[in-house]
Amino acid sequence: MIEQSIVKNQPPNNQAAAHNEVSIMDILQELQETPKEHWSNLVQIIRLFRESVTSKNELSNSSEQENQEKEAGRLIQQHQALSKLTQEWIESGDEKEQTETWEYLHQKLDEDRLSNRPLSS
Repeated sequence: MIEQSIVKNQPPNNQAAAHNEVSIMDILQELQETPKEHWSNLVQIIRLFRESVTSKNELSNSSEQENQEKEAGRLIQQHQALSKLTQEWIESGDEKEQTETWEYLHQKLDEDRLSNRPLSS
């Protein structure tokens, strides 16, 4: 097995460091001793752990409340911009052109439907 050869062939200069810290060799050794049928669960555990550590680091840099406030501010700006754009379209639009466009879009949307029911009545 490749994993066994990696652990057994650990260079002597890394052995001293491995006693002081957890190394990739320690992780591989634990992996070797874990039955293969449990490897998928082990990988999931490792991923969840990594994500939780990463999330904690991100949260420590800025509080969750600050993130929520920033997100709320961004959403408010988007909403205001969309409202302004919609109002501009309403004010500057030609009613006849808009009606023709809607009829065309309505017809084309109903043509390609998978259902026999129309998109709208």
